[in-house]
Amino acid sequence: MNYLQYAVIAAIMMSLISCSKSSDSPDEVQLDTSYKISNDLSCNDIIAQIGSERLAQGVEQPDSDGALGRNKDGYFHVRFQLNMTSISDFVIATERIDALQHLSNTISYSFERQMNDGSFEFSPPDDLVNSPDYTPPSTGDLESGTAFFASSLGLSLLSLQNSNWFLLSEETQAIKQEIETFKPAIEKTLNYLIANKEILAGYDAKTPNRLLFDALAFYSLGKYLEREDAQNIAFEFIESSLILTDSAEGYFIEGGGWDSSYNGVAIKLAMEIFSLTSQSDQRSRLGSVIVAATMWQISRINKNGEVSSEWNTRVFEGGETFLGEEKGIDYAKTVKALYYFGNLVGSSEIIELGDTVLEFYQ
Repeated sequence: MNYLQYAVIAAIMMSLISCSKSSDSPDEVQLDTSYKISNDLSCNDIIAQIGSERLAQGVEQPDSDGALGRNKDGYFHVRFQLNMTSISDFVIATERIDALQHLSNTISYSFERQMNDGSFEFSPPDDLVNSPDYTPPSTGDLESGTAFFASSLGLSLLSLQNSNWFLLSEETQAIKQEIETFKPAIEKTLNYLIANKEILAGYDAKTPNRLLFDALAFYSLGKYLEREDAQNIAFEFIESSLILTDSAEGYFIEGGGWDSSYNGVAIKLAMEIFSLTSQSDQRSRLGSVIVAATMWQISRINKNGEVSSEWNTRVFEGGETFLGEEKGIDYAKTVKALYYFGNLVGSSEIIELGDTVLEFYQ
């Protein structure tokens, strides 16, 4: 059985589990701002606790070239390789060699389009370029997109680096060597981001979710490559994101107010950074913000699992568009955030709420 077939079977199993739960399970979640986040769980620990059945429902299979997302229709930009962490999470939870090979293929595909300065080719499809509404991306757009990819790449690489199976198993050694050949290209990517950190900081200044993507990119790649300069830059971006929270209600401020889609993205990223860093002051600040923002996110989830977009500033009916299409709720990030948080605070009710959200949108 290949790993995609496994994922399909696991999804069916999870659907049966969801159907067996009480329909009012979200009402059982108590909004408790005194939750204490565990300092003992690593990112890989959390992934293992989420489990292969839940992770299988979000895993994306790359095409035969290693392309993900919009790149499957022809290379567009490296930002669309963002979902590689769905594969690396599955690898950590299952230790499947076929999934590991798919992950290596996505990394290889990504770096085939790297430029000499560390940036990546941008090749939009003809139908987009020929649209009367098309606006070419700014430098900030492209650098932010590169940071999206780098955050996913770094998180995936650290997951592997912290896996004894990946490091020591005889069956993984050939793929491990494949991935190690990309280190010069990875370093070039990090150097490119560092050289353009001021542009990134300015472009993403009012969007905490993107600041956290930036922070995760700098921190994860810096940690993987043992670059303290990059890790220190990450802390600057973390601080910039934490300032953009509402002191009364706890949500991350997007567009001058709240947004239940982007808040879910932000808390997922914040928890990933929390699980990677060992600096006590950063963990303490992140922990407090994560609890408050997650409690607010839960308050926006309807009984049936739908994430309410009422009074959102960015993602709502008639709201922002991306590449000509109206943005929808990024429910997958909220689900992952609930799984992370539930495991970090030891709450099965919050984990089950993640199941309810997933069931609604699937």
